[in-house]
Amino acid sequence: MKGAENMTVSKNPTSLKLSMDVENGTNALGAMQTKSTSVGSVRLDAEAAKCLAVTEAIGELMSHAVVNVYVTEKAELDKAE
Repeated sequence: MKGAENMTVSKNPTSLKLSMDVENGTNALGAMQTKSTSVGSVRLDAEAAKCLAVTEAIGELMSHAVVNVYVTEKAELDKAE
């Protein structure tokens, strides 16, 4: 985009989602398989440490161990006029 390097752009988060990969057995070769589960409607000002604590607490209630945790942010990009 021509001239984009001089443009002021702001990022405005609109939603956050927590996702977890959990163990889901092994495949035919013996490698671990995972499945994904998610928690939506996370507060936009949620601290990273608290997000991790929530996924760890959920993991304790599940029969499969949590392998990875992700936060997905959806945001609008607005350019200054």
